[in-house]
Amino acid sequence: MADPDSTSGFLMPNQAFKKMFGGSVDDKYNNTFSSVTFSGGHEQDILGVLNNQFDGAVTWTSLVGDYNSGYTSGAFGRLIRMDHPDLMKQIRIIWQSPLIPNGPVLVSNKLPADFKAKVVSAIKKLDKEDHACFVKAVGGEQHIGQATVADYQNIIDMKRDLMKGSRG
Repeated sequence: MADPDSTSGFLMPNQAFKKMFGGSVDDKYNNTFSSVTFSGGHEQDILGVLNNQFDGAVTWTSLVGDYNSGYTSGAFGRLIRMDHPDLMKQIRIIWQSPLIPNGPVLVSNKLPADFKAKVVSAIKKLDKEDHACFVKAVGGEQHIGQATVADYQNIIDMKRDLMKGSRG
């Protein structure tokens, strides 16, 4: 696991593994795995696999674009650009989580409605009119769309369970 505060590096895989294998992170999902540790981050997970510290690990990627280039955004692409150009030839993806929505762009509800509308309009305009700049600003190939709390409810619920002290 990457980080206990990470949605893609803990919350989603934890929920999925509990459903697939039973148990919890504390009992290695009914001893399905020989060990379950936290590496500290997504890139550390990948490096742990490359360095034979872990047999498997979780990380994040957009899964959009070319596999061999590490996709359009995520930890694979960062490591490829740093100093692991053949990374995707050295690993194999064995599990994919359900879609995880990206973090929202938030504005305070205390701000005037017309100002909030201008902020939303400016972000949408940047995405549409200068997508290359937008991609750099958000860290990879993405598009934006309307979202509601319902889009994030599963993540909110998982985080609330974690805050109650329930890792499993």
